[in-house]
Amino acid sequence: MGYPEMGLEDLHRALVMVLVLSFSITYLTIPWVMRKMRDAGMVGEDVNKRRRPDVPEMGGIAVVFGFTITLTVTVGIRKLIGEEYEVPVLAVIGVFFVASTIGIFDDISVLRRREKATLVIFASLPLIIAHNATAPEVLLPFGNSIFFNDVFIVYLFYWLVIVPLGITGAANAINLSAGYNGLESGEVVVISLFMAITALVLEGRHPSETVLTEQTAIILISLTGSALALYTFNRVPARTFVGDTGTLGMGAVIGAAVILGNIQFYGIICILPAFYEMAATVYYSAKRIERRDACMNPVVGRDGTLSPPKGAERYTLAYLILSRRPMTEARLVRTLLLLYAASGALAVGLAFLG
Repeated sequence: MGYPEMGLEDLHRALVMVLVLSFSITYLTIPWVMRKMRDAGMVGEDVNKRRRPDVPEMGGIAVVFGFTITLTVTVGIRKLIGEEYEVPVLAVIGVFFVASTIGIFDDISVLRRREKATLVIFASLPLIIAHNATAPEVLLPFGNSIFFNDVFIVYLFYWLVIVPLGITGAANAINLSAGYNGLESGEVVVISLFMAITALVLEGRHPSETVLTEQTAIILISLTGSALALYTFNRVPARTFVGDTGTLGMGAVIGAAVILGNIQFYGIICILPAFYEMAATVYYSAKRIERRDACMNPVVGRDGTLSPPKGAERYTLAYLILSRRPMTEARLVRTLLLLYAASGALAVGLAFLG
């Protein structure tokens, strides 16, 4: 595909630089975003606390700065030393901007879930336009692959159906599982880190995709750094909320990155817990049951433990866990993140079989 390959030592240096830079920019930007949100009256109640304190919204805007500036600087440095590989990276930045813009619109106006799911499909356009940057292929364990370029109609189906669904699915998976301090930002840290490790494990096992696997790792590590910085402000007790600006944008990046690196199978494994949220959304929507009010108002005990409202025990994965055993918000988030970490570890283990 014409992209230069990095040596292992250079790749490690690049990953460390990207991690530090994305974390630093995001971390330094968040306090400014929090002040701006408070000044504009963009605050929301923390419904998981008895006193329901007001918390600045849209902290995910800081990730827009940290993630995009980091990748832009990385591309610029590589171009200066004669290594050109900007097309796939800029395509992912484009995906991020489109999804984040939809998230901003939702944060200030509140879109219906069906509207969000539909609109986020358009975030796939930058990647579709740059379709020559990667092969229409899905890497599988034991050296297997699924190719989508043998028949033209199948090739079109991959780019015009599978890719848009993959990106909107990943974006909405992160968005649907949000709602607790540190959960969505923590999920992105765990998922992007394990997906980056998966890409590195697969490095060299599929020579035709080696360089794009490197780029996938760099993109995901940049997201890891930004999400980790956001997590430090978003964890219990949250000093800022992520907002759909962050959840949709970061989720779309995960979807675009795994498509770029042809590691879609491993990406699905890594977000397995989110499939409960998707299934519940589809199930209760089909039954015309409105879950929003119940999901946004857990029962908060005097000791700070959370439990689901009566009749809502299966509305979300968090409520399912809480119905078995009420627990504090911090413990609930740790439990959920451990589920994602276990899924990520499974993805890495399967990658070793690749």
